Amino acid sequence: MRRYVIRIAIFGLLGPAATYLGLYLLVRHAERWWWPQPAIYLVELPPFLLCAVIDGALKDARAWERAVIAGFSALVASSLALAIAYGGLRAWTLGLVAPFAAVACSILATGTDVTGSTDPIDRL
Repeated sequence: MRRYVIRIAIFGLLGPAATYLGLYLLVRHAERWWWPQPAIYLVELPPFLLCAVIDGALKDARAWERAVIAGFSALVASSLALAIAYGGLRAWTLGLVAPFAAVACSILATGTDVTGSTDPIDRL
């Protein structure tokens, strides 16, 4: 249980923030994308929470497999979320930044996994 809480916190806090930073660095000259700056965090939060659940469900897979699957799921989910929120195919391409953030979150979350935990909640 604690494992999922940590994983969701990592993906939920760092994933959208890293995506926002990556988008800002890539297209900072495109001012029309940045009028709802805080809204990009809200648009990216559900895809990254989905990635956290997928990454947590693959607890028996190797770390690189989890990172690749998290990156692919972030690509699909984030691209769809951005296309729906900002409308059109051009907004869909902004989702190409999310896989890098998802892979970084997956590696960080894998590093926080504790084997042989003595927490009674983890035994359930």
